[in-house]
Amino acid sequence: MADYAEFDEREGLSRTGLIRGALDIFGLLAIIAAPIWCIYEVVVLGRSGALALPTALGVFAAMLGGIAAGVILLALSELIRRLGAIQNAAESGGERTSEWSQFGSRSARAEYEQNISQALEELVVLTREVRDISLLNEQQRAMRLDAQGHAVLDMLMREVPLLLREHNWIEARRRVQQARERFPHFKEWDKLEQQIEQMRAQVEAHDIEAAQRQIKDLTALGAWDRVADVIRELLERHPDSAKANELAHRLRAERNKAQAEQRAKLMAQAQEATTKREWKTALAAATSLIQRFPQSPEAQALRLQLPTLQENAEIQARKKMENEISERIKQRRFEEALRITHDLLEQYPDSPQAIKAREMLPKLEQKVYSSGGRY
Repeated sequence: MADYAEFDEREGLSRTGLIRGALDIFGLLAIIAAPIWCIYEVVVLGRSGALALPTALGVFAAMLGGIAAGVILLALSELIRRLGAIQNAAESGGERTSEWSQFGSRSARAEYEQNISQALEELVVLTREVRDISLLNEQQRAMRLDAQGHAVLDMLMREVPLLLREHNWIEARRRVQQARERFPHFKEWDKLEQQIEQMRAQVEAHDIEAAQRQIKDLTALGAWDRVADVIRELLERHPDSAKANELAHRLRAERNKAQAEQRAKLMAQAQEATTKREWKTALAAATSLIQRFPQSPEAQALRLQLPTLQENAEIQARKKMENEISERIKQRRFEEALRITHDLLEQYPDSPQAIKAREMLPKLEQKVYSSGGRY
């Protein structure tokens, strides 16, 4: 209902608003009054001894009917509210967009008229060409066709090298094919297509060689994400190259193999450290595997063990700090003991070791002060 607050404020005490208010009031009264009436009837019938199962079911059915009627009235009120809001939004939107729609219609009309004009001009030119050709004899038509073909050939002899320098093999091949369809008796199209294929093959070999050099360096570093970028760029330049696709397939297999070996290595490190109760090392290996290969089966298995590893690593770290504090005190290295104590209280404030450290902190600070140190 909050979505239509603005509409409600503008509507005020209109006829629709009064109808809605009446529906809301009667709906709520029906929902509230029906249970109260049901309870009253059951009590009266119970006191008079006339309460039987059929009578009770009838009273209960009447109560449900009253509640249903109230819900229907409220739903009808909400429906009226939504219809009014939709109508108001449509009227406002129509007023705001009328000027834009008129402008769009004028713009579309102008563009349509321009397209019609261009089409008519092209039709006139083609009609003149047909007229001119119809006035020629067979020999003159052949000469005209030959002249047009040479004009197209000269144009392609200039355009194709430019396209080849841009490595745009597809466009160069398309233009030559269109020229061949118009002038199939020209043998020069074969030379142009051979030139295109030779240039593409030369650049393909150079691109594959350069990609292989990059991939060799990147695989040595284990940078498989960068390897994927190099392969993607190569396939974009030569999508139909058998060598490029073969290289991509081989590297995909090598990457899967390398990742499997890395996962197995990290899993073995985590398991070995767990066996030796080196919880910090086990936690580091498990965390690394989960971060690097989150969707792997190994990661899913280690996620279940991660809370235990974290808890054990924390316990081990707290005990290590506790032992270091005791060792520094025995060696009368009170400043170092105090520093480790503060680290323990900061990192693990609610641990049992922290409770003991707080108890001994005043004595330790006194020893540091007595020995001439600072804390």
